[in-house]
Amino acid sequence: MKILDRALRRVALSLALATAFALHAPRTAPAQVEEVKIKSIEVQYTGPETVSRERILAQMRTKVGQTYSNGIAEQDIRTLYNTGQIQNVRIFGQPQGDGVKVIVAVQTRAIMNEIEIQGASAISAKALRKKIKLKINQRMDYDALGTAKQEIIDAYRAKGYNDIDVDFKVDTNQARGTSRAVFTINEGIKGAISRVEFPGATAFSDRALRKQMKTRPKTIISFLDKTGRLDEAQLQQDVDSVREWYQNHGYVDAEVGPVRKERVNNRTVLIMPVKEGQKYTVGRITVKGQKVTDGAKILKLLKVKEGDIYSPKGIRDDA
Repeated sequence: MKILDRALRRVALSLALATAFALHAPRTAPAQVEEVKIKSIEVQYTGPETVSRERILAQMRTKVGQTYSNGIAEQDIRTLYNTGQIQNVRIFGQPQGDGVKVIVAVQTRAIMNEIEIQGASAISAKALRKKIKLKINQRMDYDALGTAKQEIIDAYRAKGYNDIDVDFKVDTNQARGTSRAVFTINEGIKGAISRVEFPGATAFSDRALRKQMKTRPKTIISFLDKTGRLDEAQLQQDVDSVREWYQNHGYVDAEVGPVRKERVNNRTVLIMPVKEGQKYTVGRITVKGQKVTDGAKILKLLKVKEGDIYSPKGIRDDA
């Protein structure tokens, strides 16, 4: 009995030093005490009680009358997190008579009870609420808010608003356990991409350079091929593609971009400046390190020859 008393005192000391919540990978606080029965379980809330005590206990394997187990407590923590209703949780034991009282310290997620959309005029806020999948009276979910943001952007781009910018914030009432999601929209100016220009390009025509891009000017069938729309991520990939085109045609030092956007007759003109630099050709080609064959045979295999236009892609293919 003295050994058990000493063990429970160590448990009490560890609890006195512990914080209310572990922000990352919570772990149970006390050292494992063998054969200590659970006398009671208490649920302690930080903030509003948006999940009932009964619902929390129903998710747990830890029960009154069982032997206290750190391993089971850790499983219960993972289970509670996986419900999506709990923001923070910690489970630990406190001495109670000849047994232990289990404390379940939880911070539950707020309920989203309002969705506000600010700055929408080209598309009504009511129409945007129908397009996004967010619903009120559900648990606050930041991943879902991010998805809703992208859905709003897609809705505007479909109408030709390529400069659309959307941001969101969450206002939480801790006392009531409710949150309000606020989306702020900067619509920009409507205008499809009418053309792409490459100032500084002399070695290749604008038409040849546009073929390296997926971002295209609007066509009469833009409702099918999605041309005329501006995607910033895709545009950056297009800049890289044009630069790679130059490099593979000998212009190793070529610089492309940054892209500017100009408005002409309510249409967007993309300006992609180019600094071509010097055109390089292949000088001497040598082979080193061969043992089982001679360099002349290897040189015959290469498509890149001395005097050809220098091409990183051609050299990779020969390798």
